[in-house]
Amino acid sequence: MLTELYKEFTGKHGDAVKTAEENSLTKKSKTLMQTVCDKYADLSNVDKTSSLLGQVDAVKGTMQDNIANMLKNTEKAENLAEKSDQLNEQASVFKKRSTDLRKQMRWKNLKMTLMLGGFVLLIVLVVVVPIIVRAKK
Repeated sequence: MLTELYKEFTGKHGDAVKTAEENSLTKKSKTLMQTVCDKYADLSNVDKTSSLLGQVDAVKGTMQDNIANMLKNTEKAENLAEKSDQLNEQASVFKKRSTDLRKQMRWKNLKMTLMLGGFVLLIVLVVVVPIIVRAKK
């Protein structure tokens, strides 16, 4: 930067620098200084290393974001797998309980049917036996 500034300054002002009074070249060199300062304000425009480091930092940031997202997705997948296992377990418990309840209700229904059949048979016997006994006399 300094060598470039020196070359441009001596090329523009030449020998006037040696004989100039104090602050006499300030206004004349202001535009030259301003352009050089603007050029070197952002080093990535001038220095390829800075530019590459900036790109590396950008890629590094993107990779860190991708890794963070991947970890979040992995955690979500683990949570889903855990919930799936819980639902599977609950489904098997539900199936066992429903099978047991079905067997209970079947036995209860069979008992009620047998009791009703016995009651009907008893009523039929109470009505029919006296008729048969009278018919034999």
